[in-house]
Formats: sequence, C-alpha cells, structure tokens
Amino acid sequence: MSDSPDPVSKKNRTVLLVEDHEATRVTLAGVVEREGCKVTSVASAGAAREKLREEEFDLVVTDMRLPDGDGMDLLTEAKRLSAGTPVILITGHGSEETAVQAMKQGAFNYLAKPLDLHRLRAELENAFRWRTAQLQTAELQQEVLTRRRGDSELIGVSPAILRVKEKIRQIGPTHATVLLSGESGVGKEVVAGALQAASDRAGKPFVKVNVAALPRDLLESELFGHERGAFTSAVRARKGRFELADGGTMFLDEIAECPPEVQVKLLRVLQEQEFERVGGSDTIRTDVRMICATNKDLKKEMAEKRFREDLYFRINVIQIQIPPLRERREDIEALVPHFLRQHALSTGHVKQIGPAAMQLLLRYAWPGNVRELKNALEHACLLTPGDTIAPDSLPEDVLEGGGAGAALGSSASQKAVPTGDGLFMPLDLSMDAVEQRYILAVFEKAKGNKTLTAKMLGIGLKTLYRKLVKYGVMKPSEGEAAEDER
Repeated sequence: MSDSPDPVSKKNRTVLLVEDHEATRVTLAGVVEREGCKVTSVASAGAAREKLREEEFDLVVTDMRLPDGDGMDLLTEAKRLSAGTPVILITGHGSEETAVQAMKQGAFNYLAKPLDLHRLRAELENAFRWRTAQLQTAELQQEVLTRRRGDSELIGVSPAILRVKEKIRQIGPTHATVLLSGESGVGKEVVAGALQAASDRAGKPFVKVNVAALPRDLLESELFGHERGAFTSAVRARKGRFELADGGTMFLDEIAECPPEVQVKLLRVLQEQEFERVGGSDTIRTDVRMICATNKDLKKEMAEKRFREDLYFRINVIQIQIPPLRERREDIEALVPHFLRQHALSTGHVKQIGPAAMQLLLRYAWPGNVRELKNALEHACLLTPGDTIAPDSLPEDVLEGGGAGAALGSSASQKAVPTGDGLFMPLDLSMDAVEQRYILAVFEKAKGNKTLTAKMLGIGLKTLYRKLVKYGVMKPSEGEAAEDER
C-alpha cells in the first residue's frame, strides 16, 4: 500500500514503558528514544495506570509480570482508557497459549525475552502505523462529506494514468468536446468529473446521463425536454438535461447506445448549440460542453451503420483512452487506501488492508476494473470484524483469481465446514488451497508477526518463510535475508 502522511510524526511519538527491572527499563528506553520517541518510564502497573489517566500515549510497551499486577490486566486498563492506543507485551515467561490470549484481548503484539532489538524496532514502527489509522477516525468524523473531491479525483500513479492526468491538465481549461473510451468500470465518469473540475465551468452544472439506462422512447425527452401534450403522459412542459446543463458540462455515458433519431439532434446541439423540445417549435440555445464516453469500438459501430460518421468526428475532437486496471496494477496500491477512506467517511469505521489480502488484490485480473475493486473492498469491509482486512473477507472471485483458492469451485451454494478458528473451508478445496488459505488467515490474525504465526501453526520459521514466499507475501530475497538473520 502506498504510504500516507503519518499524523504520529516521529518527533511527537509518545511511549509509555512499563518494566520493573531497572537495567532492562533503561536499555529499552534508550532503544525507543533512539527511534525519535518521547519515553515515559515507570516500574509498576499502578504507576502506569496513573500515567494513562493523566495523558494519552501513542504506544504502551509493558512487561507481562509486574510487582503489583500483570501485563494482561494493564492491557485491559489501557484499552479501557484509550482504545486506540496499541499495547506491546514483553515477557520472559511466555507460552504460545499466553501469546494467543494476549492477541485476543487486544494486544498489538507479543514479544518474548531475550528481545531481538531489530524485531523490537520493526514492531514499534508497525504499532505507530496502526496508531495512525486509529487517529484518522477522529479526523474522518470531522470531515464534511460535501467538501470531498470525490468523483473529480483521479487516483493512480502508473505511467498510463499520469498520461491521462496530463491530458486533463492540458484540455480541461478548453471547451473542446472529449471522447472517453475504455472498458466498463475503468473510471470514465471520474475522468469526466476531473475535466469539469479543471475547466472554467467548475462549480457550474455537471449533468450526467447514462444513455443505456434510459428507455429509448424516453431518451429524446430526457435530453431535450418536452412541451405539454407532446405525448400521452406529457401533462406539463419539462426541461431536458441540456437546458439544465446550460453554462456547464454534459457527460453522455455509453453514447454508442443512442438511437439514430437522437444522434441527429445531438449533432445539431454540438454544431449549433441549439435544439427544440419534443413537441415544441421554439428554438432553445444552450452553452454546454460535451464529454462523451463509450466502451464500444465506435469505428466498428460506424462500419455496421449503427453510429453516424459525422457525429463520431464531432465528438472525437480529443480522445482519451483509459486503460484497464490489469494493465496498471501499480494503481491498485493507490486506489485501495482511497476507497477504504471513502468507506470510513460514510461509516465512521477505519479499515486497513492486510499484506496477504493486498497480494491477492495485486494478483487478481479485475475484469470489472476499478468499479469491481471498489465493490470488493466494500464487501471486505462489511465482513471484517476488526480493523485489518484478511483474505477470507475478500469476495470468492478475488480469492480464486488471486491464487488463494485456485481449486475453489464457482458455485455459490457449495458446502463449507468450520475449522474451529472462525474460518470456513469449502469442501472441494484441494489440500494445497486449504493450507494456503489457513496459513494466510493465521498470519493476518497474528498481525504479520512471523514468529507468532509459526508458533500458532506449529511449524518452523524457515518453513513459514518458504510458504510466504510461495504465496507472494514475501519476496524471495526477504525470505533468504530472514533465514540468514537466524
């Protein structure tokens, strides 16, 4: 995922360190301070509770065994006083069961003594990133939805999208007619909105019409309006979309679906900026910029006499081809946080994408393009009980196409059995697919902690590294480096 600005900036990061052993406390405080954090150190659970009541910390690091209590009780108290503050537990007396119990009670992570300082630094950074996501909740609740850039914001970092953005910058301020082409769901309406926002017509009417969504016998009336009595149900005169768009922009999506009689009137509006309502004789003038879109090959439509050549050349003053998402996969890493933010704005619930789930999103072909990605994330957000989206929350199509369930059947009614860990496995999965899905789910549950994942699975770290490399979660070089460190 693309990095976003971190409101928990390094110079402002605050850490509460709870450790009764003085030498250990001094050592850990030094490590954390070298990471640029302000550290408050205490030696008991009681002192920690007082500090938690006095101020809010970005992170709590606590020993499991304390002279006046234990880390689990302090974890509960910390979550009660400041639910958004991550807690890392440290102990020399741990067990796999204790680690799992701590994670269930809300610990961010669990580290065993003797501490690996490289691992500690990595977990500190992970915890601050998680804290950042929690802090965004308050910001999102204060953000006014009507001030969002929304549909006019074109998200992407790929060379293809950067070229589209450059065209928008160049032709947005002009009054030129634009034809947007590309597969369904690639974002043609978003590009149209960006063109409107970049023009001197920004803030003026932006009228959107999906030609295919309107009945053919009503399309002419919808676009140009009608006079009273023009047809049976016309009990009063009505303005059409072109009148409503006067001074602004008209976006005609799926223009290839226009019937011939409407194509003639569209050509006249483009050439003369005038038309008559259905059943009327008065000529109405309008100042409208036209942006058209299609997912069809208009040259083929012309060859088969379904689309007028003169209209094609009139709307195709400037053409912008928007590539499918499968040809610009790097944009997925920019689109995912954007859509999760939109979800948070509408629901107040901040969700993050886990690394294994992101790998599946990056591998999937996205036949429905950006629209399908947005819907998949909405699906995942609704099915994710916590704050991190795991593979099992993604739609089945993404799991199959992304490689998490290659052997999964396409039937929506197939049987599944519970595993005992809150997961359900379809009965017709292959053993390899079951293993992959289960390992990735446990990896998400352990918040990416490979040591804890291996313990929970009962396998060696080297075995886990090989599996994660195979599933695309780790790069081969990362797996080799991790084994060398051991």
